Amino acid sequence: MQNTSCRRGFTLVELLVVIGIIGVLAGVLIGTVGGATESARSAKCLANMRNLAVACQSYGMKVGIYPLAASMETSRLDESDGIRNVREIFSERPGWISWASEGAYMGKPTNSKANTGWFVSSYTTDEDVAAHCLTNGVLWKYVSGNRDVYLCPAHVKKAKELNARAPHWSYMMNGYFGGDVGMTGDTLELSSNCVGYGSLPRSDRYLLFSELPFYEGIDESAIASDPTMQYKGMDGQQGTPDAIHFNHKSGKNRCAHVAYADGHVDKLLMPKGGTDARELAQWLCEGKDVGFNGSDYEKLTD
Repeated sequence: MQNTSCRRGFTLVELLVVIGIIGVLAGVLIGTVGGATESARSAKCLANMRNLAVACQSYGMKVGIYPLAASMETSRLDESDGIRNVREIFSERPGWISWASEGAYMGKPTNSKANTGWFVSSYTTDEDVAAHCLTNGVLWKYVSGNRDVYLCPAHVKKAKELNARAPHWSYMMNGYFGGDVGMTGDTLELSSNCVGYGSLPRSDRYLLFSELPFYEGIDESAIASDPTMQYKGMDGQQGTPDAIHFNHKSGKNRCAHVAYADGHVDKLLMPKGGTDARELAQWLCEGKDVGFNGSDYEKLTD
């Protein structure tokens, strides 16, 4: 008697079931990996802001003041050629990121240059200008010359998705800390000279850094994407005041990353009610006591 073997293949139903299971597992895996990647970008952004805040602390302990939020022009009198030939010598006092002023004062000591305006966009196409703004900024050596510290990876990703220019920095510093922050005609408006390190009554309440807007879109103009955060009621404010921008995901909600003058960083959940993001920015920039009730923000004290 001859033995025969019978081979049984997959039925169509079984094959479809297997494909369905694989599809479900792939969807779960992709969602998990995507969520992990977003979390990693968010964590890197917070680490960047913490590094910048710590750099401000280090600068403040050494110099005695916080870095300027924007460069400012200074001058002194030069009497080396005698009292009849006194010259006024101008120079830039760099902010945390400087103006695009490379070589502007060299050989022209008697000319004020600031009224030409050097507030540079984060999206400038001139790599040399961007490099100068970063390396000439006072925090450069305090972050060990690491350009990645200035860039949120979610910002870089969003720029690629929108086919926008690649950013050179993702953060802006609270204009409360001084500098030439805006222009009225040809006249620069000075917000304040500086803020002494240790002079703030509650440094844990004063916003130091927040993020440029990029989640809903990118404005490449210098006014919208310069490194200085201007807020409602600020002297020298030019154009629309800046807001707190909720660029990151936090569960089913969105959140904003911020750093404070005492060096700590935080996530602010997007309000569900009527809180104005520009008003929130003003409260934080001015060091107000701000509370969150799970839905909206409110100013608790003046």
